[in-house]
Amino acid sequence: MPVKTKRINPFQKYYELCNSGNPKQKLLNLPDFPRLIDIELTNKCNFRCLMCPTGTLSCNREKGFMDEKIFSKVLNEISKHITPLRCIRWGEPMLHPQLLNFLREANQKKVICHVNTNGSLLNEDKIEQILDIPLDSIKFSFQGVNKNSYKEMRNTDFFEKLLKNIKLLYDLRGDNEYPYIHVSTTITYESKEQVFRFKKIVSEFSDLVTVGRTILEHIDLDDVHLSEKDKKTIDKLKSQESVLKKHPDCPEVFDKLSINWDGSVSACCKDYDNFMLIGDLKHSSLEEIWNSKKMNTYRKILAENGHERLKLCKSCFDYYGLQTPGLQKT
Repeated sequence: MPVKTKRINPFQKYYELCNSGNPKQKLLNLPDFPRLIDIELTNKCNFRCLMCPTGTLSCNREKGFMDEKIFSKVLNEISKHITPLRCIRWGEPMLHPQLLNFLREANQKKVICHVNTNGSLLNEDKIEQILDIPLDSIKFSFQGVNKNSYKEMRNTDFFEKLLKNIKLLYDLRGDNEYPYIHVSTTITYESKEQVFRFKKIVSEFSDLVTVGRTILEHIDLDDVHLSEKDKKTIDKLKSQESVLKKHPDCPEVFDKLSINWDGSVSACCKDYDNFMLIGDLKHSSLEEIWNSKKMNTYRKILAENGHERLKLCKSCFDYYGLQTPGLQKT
């Protein structure tokens, strides 16, 4: 077991910048280029999670894998601005056959790189390659805080195996600085004691553990392709939803762009079905899209707290920031 030492999150300063200031201030102090880039290597996933539009098959857009030319175009532009890259969004990045090559290319261009994963496709060989690059940061996405609540929402019995995979990465990382290991989950009805127990377990082999609230309000049971049993589960969980329904001061349109696998670009990280497209890398640069009239329209709406005017924003709530004692059960 490696010595437990406190590591610095390589993305921390960017998160702090993205969450500082209210929207009206951000509109006045808009950076010339995004502070973060989220990229979707694929919108395919090997899980069928009940809280996710990919898992419930309610996404209508075409599925595919990002082309090497698009990825390289993104890297070439963001490397000039020292902008970090997060492999995240609506699929499982480790399904992409070129993932490791993409991460190597990012490392060679000195781009800070992060991967979000369900952890199911990790094995010792892949971990060794990730460590050899090295990847800067990785986040493992759970759901719930134990085997039962994980299986209920994720629709698969993988809780214990995921813990083993994270611990394997932690042990193989040893005293190396990277990757920074982040474990994240969201909850609905779980108790304070259950959350405490989960955090205590995973803290032994991770650098950061965060617990938020699952948002289920956006799920339309008439629009999901699930069994009646799964629909009943979602209906029950929706009745137990514990997130406080307060719109956040949105950092997205003021700090970040979200790139789909096909090169189309959205203003919103929640955009699973191209509701807020603002451009396409096949025809424009990231800088052009960032400064586009369409993007500025969304910024003005959200600077004025106009969440209810936008389909995605009206069901967007602060699921991490509202962990206030006395306001929620945990």
